[in-house]
Amino acid sequence: ADREAYEAARAAQNDAIEQQKAAYMAGQSDAITDYCELVLSRSSYPAGFPQEFELEYNPDTKILVVEYRFPAPEDLPHVKEVRYVKARDEFNEVALSEADQNRVYDEVLYQVCLRTIHEVFEADLINAVAAVVFNGWVLAIDRATGRETNGCVLSVQVNKEAFLEIDLANIDPKTCFK
Repeated sequence: ADREAYEAARAAQNDAIEQQKAAYMAGQSDAITDYCELVLSRSSYPAGFPQEFELEYNPDTKILVVEYRFPAPEDLPHVKEVRYVKARDEFNEVALSEADQNRVYDEVLYQVCLRTIHEVFEADLINAVAAVVFNGWVLAIDRATGRETNGCVLSVQVNKEAFLEIDLANIDPKTCFK
């Protein structure tokens, strides 16, 4: 009885996967959005790194809009190194300077943007996505007002053909973005 239930559940799951695949291959816009969401949700990021995004696909223009929530600056680690002091049997953290924190944060934003676009285009087996609009949002505390703000800090539109010409292994992410 358990084996029969398992086989039935597995068959149903396989059927659902095949139906989703057929819908994607047929170019159905909901299936394209679901597929892109699956691709991006499977991206491996460090523990604690938020991966929140919303997708909207326009089948007429073949543009995928990605609304991506970046981590706030304070969400990234600020420790440069940890030193062990044998005489006191303790660990001392050495913090990154504010300039280094800003530089690292800047790099992370551009890298995540380019990585997200790359993953969408590379996974697009049926050329359903001709272009990606990437909007990167940050929910953070505004240091001037002390209030929480949600601001778009990066926005770019790029077509697939132009993006696939880029050799991501040899670029500076910020320069490439601009």
